[in-house]
Amino acid sequence: MPLIHAETVWENFEECAAREVKEETGLEIAGTELLTVTNNLFDEGLRPLHYVTIFMRSRLVNPDQVPQNLEPEKCDGWDWFEWDNLPQPLFWPLEKMVNDGFNPIPTSS
Repeated sequence: MPLIHAETVWENFEECAAREVKEETGLEIAGTELLTVTNNLFDEGLRPLHYVTIFMRSRLVNPDQVPQNLEPEKCDGWDWFEWDNLPQPLFWPLEKMVNDGFNPIPTSS
């Protein structure tokens, strides 16, 4: 049986977020920070699912960037929404956070 060697890339959350956003949207982000991590169990449906969701916040390197759908086989598209006017349905961990009153938008003091 042949041995298969896979290169391991160690990333912190911020590096992972920047890479994933670039791969999926073409956007370059900076100033990324961890907001929270959720642990969600989906026990409804055909099989149970377990999601650990890492919520990050960042800013665009260039505010004139426009998101591209670089993975059309996985995603219908990208758009910007006001936090208090999100489309429905939401990804369940995000829906739970919104319903619990979480708001990632900093308020001015």
